[in-house]
Amino acid sequence: MQIFHPGDIGYDDERSGFQTGLRHEPQVVFAVENADDVRKAVDHAETHGLEYAIQTTGHGLTAPTTGVLISTRRMNGVEVDPATRIARAEAGAVWQQVIEKAAPHGLVPLSGDASDVGVVGYTLGGGFSVLAREFGFASDRVRATEKVGEVVIALEFELVEAGDVHAGEMFFDVQHAETVFDAFHAWDLPDHVTPTLTTLGEVVRVTFASTRPFDVEHLRVAPRLTDEFGLRPFAQAAGKPLPPHAYQGDNVLLGDLPLDALHRLREKAAGASMFLGVLPLGGALNTGATHLIKLLAPRLGVEEQLEEVFDEVRPFVVGRSRNFRYAVG
Repeated sequence: MQIFHPGDIGYDDERSGFQTGLRHEPQVVFAVENADDVRKAVDHAETHGLEYAIQTTGHGLTAPTTGVLISTRRMNGVEVDPATRIARAEAGAVWQQVIEKAAPHGLVPLSGDASDVGVVGYTLGGGFSVLAREFGFASDRVRATEKVGEVVIALEFELVEAGDVHAGEMFFDVQHAETVFDAFHAWDLPDHVTPTLTTLGEVVRVTFASTRPFDVEHLRVAPRLTDEFGLRPFAQAAGKPLPPHAYQGDNVLLGDLPLDALHRLREKAAGASMFLGVLPLGGALNTGATHLIKLLAPRLGVEEQLEEVFDEVRPFVVGRSRNFRYAVG
């Protein structure tokens, strides 16, 4: 184990993560490698009356710590048992490691659309995977949790039998946003298909995935900048890593999403220069909600603007997800 204090070589690298707009400012960083290291870090925090935080990749950083930072990135072992279809991932493992270990056995994890996200943090937040409506939350598959105090140091979870998946994406110029949103809202969505609708500046993106065949012809309502759909390895559907950057975002769960409210939400998000994501729920996701709406801004200090955009669907809000909360405290 390595221990870093402010001013030490390596301190800045160790406290930094995917979120570049916000960083931990710890008095000490414990770069742990095993359970004993974690126990020493927690003991140090408790002995000195300090708060502590855990960081693997820093994707979901909300509030930075000024006490003890437990950096788990070196504690990243992954094991897959093809006979039981159970994987074990240590606290610092990321989904790409699980995907690579599981693929030779025709197995996949319920990971999301970014393969460089940490397994444990994602799963403890629930875990909306690219196959979520077909198989449920990643947290539904957890079979064992290993802890040191309150720190989760490893998870055991079920994998899903799947080889290639039916998946793809379409990109449209933003001038066609209203038409695309209309078509997406009207989709008679099969329970086994997991789609997302996202605005990304000057483009609108629709993604979809399932282990079973389905049709997307009705979404081809406007000229596409990109139109890819077919049978492909799960690793391709699971998404590619992005470079670290600054961002702030939040989400709401809705009990209903009328079309006029969806369009007001789209317009308000565009006016605030925010990315909007619409995730239909249902299927195997037993949340009591119909949609998850997420907003993301490529800057910090936008808490009030986030809530102003969410005001367009406030009458339908039934809660929030622990996932998709970024730099919001």
